[in-house]
Amino acid sequence: MKKYIRITGKYLLIPVCAEEKNRTVNFSVQKEKVFEFQIPVSEEKEGFYSFHYYAPLNVEKYAGSRMLVEGDVPAGFLDALCLSDSIPQVCQSHPLIHFTADTGWINDPNGLIFQNGVYHLFYQNNPFDTRWENMCWGHAVSHDLLHWERKETALYPDADGTVYSGSGIVNEKGLLGLDANAQIYFYTCAGSKSEWSRGKTFTQRIAVSTDGGGTVTRMEGVAVRQLAEGNRDPKVYWHEESNAYYMVLYLRENDFAILRSKDLKNWKRSQTITLEKAWECPDLRRIPVEGGGEKWVFYSADGYYFTGEFDGYEFHPDSPRRKAWKTTIPYAAQTIWGTQDVILIPWLRMKNPGKLYTGAMGLPRKLSLVKTEEGYRLRQVPVESFEQTKSAVHSSDGEGKVFCMSQRDGALEICIHMEKPADFSIDLYGTPVTYVSSCGKLGTGAEVCEIGKGLNDFSILADGEILEVSAQNGLILAVMELPSDRKRGNVTVEVAGKAAVDIYRID
Repeated sequence: MKKYIRITGKYLLIPVCAEEKNRTVNFSVQKEKVFEFQIPVSEEKEGFYSFHYYAPLNVEKYAGSRMLVEGDVPAGFLDALCLSDSIPQVCQSHPLIHFTADTGWINDPNGLIFQNGVYHLFYQNNPFDTRWENMCWGHAVSHDLLHWERKETALYPDADGTVYSGSGIVNEKGLLGLDANAQIYFYTCAGSKSEWSRGKTFTQRIAVSTDGGGTVTRMEGVAVRQLAEGNRDPKVYWHEESNAYYMVLYLRENDFAILRSKDLKNWKRSQTITLEKAWECPDLRRIPVEGGGEKWVFYSADGYYFTGEFDGYEFHPDSPRRKAWKTTIPYAAQTIWGTQDVILIPWLRMKNPGKLYTGAMGLPRKLSLVKTEEGYRLRQVPVESFEQTKSAVHSSDGEGKVFCMSQRDGALEICIHMEKPADFSIDLYGTPVTYVSSCGKLGTGAEVCEIGKGLNDFSILADGEILEVSAQNGLILAVMELPSDRKRGNVTVEVAGKAAVDIYRID
């Protein structure tokens, strides 16, 4: 089936029937294909076509042209296509201080940049379903890392491939013939991950923005040709001592490459390194050590991290593998370019049942290293704006049961500081959250994780379906998914021993 549409609006609204069978839909202008997506399409029933939401596709550049839309789709799908100058919003509940898409699927954070007081979050996005597919770069901005404004899709797939993960910097060295304020993004162009790009390879490419992230344009050519099948996720920073940029790149299995460049165009591999169990989405940063000094940390998608030394050419680990999280929901975290503190944002692999979006971003946390008898351990504490946004709801010091009521929607933090390690139980809007000190198990609803024995200091952050639990002032972190999406109601805290309990709302 096919349909011609005269482009008279900014957006072509595409009907999405989430998680139905995908159909390939092609979009052409003057006989040239300009888009191809896998779109879940339902069957017509008694002449009626139903769908869940509209996904906007920016077609402004084709204004006045006739666009051909064609695919193995029912007539009802084509009839539901329409034009608009605005993006329709879906009325549904979202977390209040964790980023989510309005609709569709999200995964890895990409291109994290802080410039002129604005944080830019790009991310893996499928606008056309609540499942992974059609990898694009979505975009959002924030002034405090807690409250985000969703922007238009920054990059769509093209004939060379879909848009996999990458990173971003500001062009401080004035390279690539661009102004020093230009934003430069490195991303994996995933060839053969779409029918349109069949036969192409995975290459690392460059996109730029000269208007503060408002529009993102691909540069011609390839920055790094394929080094291994499926190589991906370039992370780029400047190394002052060796006077060059370095890129860490995932290759295959547990192998990574480090490459160097003086001009951001020509890259030379300086090391291939194998790290135990580490897999994709690498990051390599200097992290401050509490008490003085700093260490290099190599970080991978599962939260595995290694401390070591890096001279701009090679990374040499000097510690065993450690893990940043006690649970598997956080994944593919990335640090932000341009901040004084080293700030990390993970993707949260949420299921979000009953929602027209899937996935969320974790609370941004500031990183430091603590030297312990077992070696250096990563501490992750909320960014300063989180502390500044808190308002006290309850405070008590002693023994017994604590009760409070949240009467309006908000994220809630419960801080428990015990005199000695002890068990606690929380009734959080009807969901039990428990800790058993002797076995180190944390439970919420039917889910249980091993968080550690003998802990006495906890922060429990609830934001809709998201529960982030940190202990020992950020040395331990677990993220879990609550069985219900509630943001107000009764809260009861009971600790088996003396404890200070403080409860805060974060709006």
